[in-house]
Amino acid sequence: MNIKINLPDELESILRERAAKAGIPIESFVIQAVAERLADSDDDENPASTSNFSQWLREWSSRFPKLDQPVDDSRESIYAGRGE
Repeated sequence: MNIKINLPDELESILRERAAKAGIPIESFVIQAVAERLADSDDDENPASTSNFSQWLREWSSRFPKLDQPVDDSRESIYAGRGE
């Protein structure tokens, strides 16, 4: 399959540089990069199928800010003022 893509000059230079650094033709480098990205996206969609769930979970949780104080997530605090 042939696909024509218009890349910004900056991306093209990065792509050429990395392909040269890897010592492979640019076409092979692009195919490899696309294949790796597609494989990564499959893992992101279904974390249970990953070989290392704990690593996925750490990476996922690192996207959220860390709190400096404890959080009261007790049932009493959640339902306070609701007449229970």
